[in-house]
Order: sequence, then structure tokens, then C-alpha cells
Amino acid sequence: AGNSVEEVRNTDAWVMGQDPSGVRFHETLLKMLQDPSPMVRGNAALSLVRFGDATGRPQIVALLQPAHLTAPAAGHVLDADRPGTAIHQGGLIAKLETAGSRQTVDIRSPIPGRIRSVSQTGANVADGAEIAVIDPSTEQVWEALRALYLVGQADDLPAVQPYERDVPDVSDDVRKQAIETEKAILQRGQH
Repeated sequence: AGNSVEEVRNTDAWVMGQDPSGVRFHETLLKMLQDPSPMVRGNAALSLVRFGDATGRPQIVALLQPAHLTAPAAGHVLDADRPGTAIHQGGLIAKLETAGSRQTVDIRSPIPGRIRSVSQTGANVADGAEIAVIDPSTEQVWEALRALYLVGQADDLPAVQPYERDVPDVSDDVRKQAIETEKAILQRGQH
């Protein structure tokens, strides 16, 4: 869990959830909710659900949200991918040439998903301006909805309900899971 390589920590968070009898795994997963990587935090939260622990609920809800990427400095977009493109975690979305030092900075996706929007090649962007929005992958949404089916609460519903719509971007399986998740949350709230 303390490895410097994000991919190792991410895998560890997932693997520890496969054995919910391990007390040390449970303790370690709770610590991993503070990891700098949103994917590691998300996997730790999903694994905690297998322990019957809803501590990671905020991280699970975050898995349903798009990632908003901002420019680390003012600059000029040298190259950018297109909206609608599928992207892996760590995948290159755009290259930014900074205004002052004229260094090239790679803008990479913190999550797997699909590019919703990205600044066009040639655009000038201000420091801190939104440069891209990445919608979470279907797999990530599916796992988050399944976890919230078990531990979700009424205040999680605004994050669940957008996936209930019958739109091309939402698979039928995800839509059905979102509907079932909402039903389970509402039923839990009545008890």
C-alpha cells in the first residue's frame, strides 16, 4: 500500500478486498482512502464494502463523477485528442506549452473513461482554466453503482440518477443497475 508506483497500490487495493477476513487488509484499506490517486482511493473504498464497511462512500460516489482537468500553467495547447475518444488512466489528453518557460507539459487522465471535452489544438489557456473533462469508464461506474446498492444513502442519489437515463452514453446494464441501486437506497431509508 505504500509503494511509490500508483498501479501497484491500485492493484493492492483491489486484491485486499478479495479476502474480507483479513483484519490487516481492512486497516490498510482504511489508510488507502487517503491515497493521492483517485483510482487507489476508489478501489480501496470498493474493497471496504466487502468488509461491510461504508467508510469509503464519498470515494465511491466520486467514482461516478467526471474528472475536471485544469491547466497547471498558462499556455498554448500544442496538441489535443478529440472529444468522444476512449482513454486509459494515465493516457495523454493534450500537450500544453507553458507561456513563461515554454516547457511542454503533458495533460494526462487520472481515470479511465471517455473524453467529454478538451481544449482545441491552438487554444490559449489561463493558469487553472479547465482544459478537459473525462467521463468515468463504464466499468468504473458499474462497480460504484454495485457498491452503492449495498451501502449507498439518500444523499448519494444525485450521483446515481444521471445513469438511469436512456441515453446512448449509458449502457443498458448500467442503467438497470442505477435503477436497482436507487431502489435499494430508498428501501434502506425507510427502515
